Amino acid sequence: MQMTPLDIRNKTFGKGIRGYQCEEVEKFLETVSLEFESAYAENFELREKAKGLEAEISHYHQLENTLQQTLVLAQQTAEEVKKAAQNEAALLLREAEQDKLSKVSESQVILANIQEEIQGLSKRRDLLRTQLKSFLLAHLDLEKLQGQTDGIA
Repeated sequence: MQMTPLDIRNKTFGKGIRGYQCEEVEKFLETVSLEFESAYAENFELREKAKGLEAEISHYHQLENTLQQTLVLAQQTAEEVKKAAQNEAALLLREAEQDKLSKVSESQVILANIQEEIQGLSKRRDLLRTQLKSFLLAHLDLEKLQGQTDGIA
């Protein structure tokens, strides 16, 4: 059984022939009772404080767990974002490569058309040269012929 300060105050002793002096015993019991009451109150306060601190520790443990979970979630999210960015970058690179190949192909077609046009123009130039040369030669021959006919007449 747990003793309380009230138990100490209310304790009575039987009196014998050569018993203790009652006043000294009562004074001592009062002093013990006060000291015990102080220790009992302090013990009660410390228990209440310990309960409060345990509740606070529990709260901080929960907060720590929440922060750890948040950190893990943030790391997972960062990894997912990083992977998504890498995938998007790879996709953009593939698209750029395909676009480049398409433009190179278009450029090759345009180049082939230009070269074809240049060849056509070169052939036409050569044809025009030949025609002009023939025309000039024919004109010269005509002038010679006229010069001969002018000299006869």
